[in-house]
Amino acid sequence: MRELLKLASRLAEGRTPVLIQGESGTGKDLLAHWLHHAGPRRDYPLIKVHCPSIPAELLESELFGHEAGAFTDAKQPKAGKIELAAGGTVFFDQVQDLTPNLQAKLLRVVEDCRFERLGGTKTIEVDVRFVAASSIDGRQAVSAGTFRQDLYHRLSVVPLTVPPLRERRDDILPLAETFLARERQRRTTPARAFARETSEALKGYAWPGNVRELRSVIERAALYTTSDVVKTVAEGDREGIHPLRAGPGRGPADPGRGHPRHQPQGAVGETATVRNPLMQRARTGRNRPAFSAAEGFRCRRAAIHSRRGA
Repeated sequence: MRELLKLASRLAEGRTPVLIQGESGTGKDLLAHWLHHAGPRRDYPLIKVHCPSIPAELLESELFGHEAGAFTDAKQPKAGKIELAAGGTVFFDQVQDLTPNLQAKLLRVVEDCRFERLGGTKTIEVDVRFVAASSIDGRQAVSAGTFRQDLYHRLSVVPLTVPPLRERRDDILPLAETFLARERQRRTTPARAFARETSEALKGYAWPGNVRELRSVIERAALYTTSDVVKTVAEGDREGIHPLRAGPGRGPADPGRGHPRHQPQGAVGETATVRNPLMQRARTGRNRPAFSAAEGFRCRRAAIHSRRGA
């Protein structure tokens, strides 16, 4: 993960298209936000397009805008998301879900930064950076015929693959502490630390839902914790809510090593201070040294606070 973020640090300064791949919930959107806020485009818009959530018949107008009269309800001209992101970044989440026609049009924009609004004849030039994310391997999507090969190659100049949380266990506690601190700021809980047994439970769980699942587990634990220490963390599924454990479909932290149910008692582990160099560097705009994955994932808030305080 550290090598991934070193490469991302270099990419943040340029405008090369980036394709981020990884399992669902690994933090691809957070990495996309980091690429934007850590680079020279931080003071311009970052516009996210969640491709599966926008109906195909509306997506072209949403992306490229339209002129008055382009269709029945087009009473006024409207700028699309790509045009609104001028100077900044457009982030296409689940880009492989775009229709083949829209993928072809997107390819032209990625290559030339030129397009026409729906129903228009004037060519619009924009200075934007394109970042895309996919929860499936792009090469598999190309083989399946759902992802244009030319668009895949144009977006994946430098592909970034975010590893699942089970493969970067050193990130689990720093991320958990970050999520807990956020809940404390929201006054959801007074908790400031995890019990030792709870920390072990977090590190021993397989996290099939990755960072998204970890965040949900910490939010749930915060709701049930009324002391300074989180003593129990639980997962939720169709069977209800129960303590984190290794088991069928979950798996222990290491092969052959089980993780029993826990009823934490006694000692409280010290919560390690997770320093965030991105906070200071987002304010100064200087080049940054290497940093931990958890620190990188917290940069979006740091950059936003920096801009508000400017």
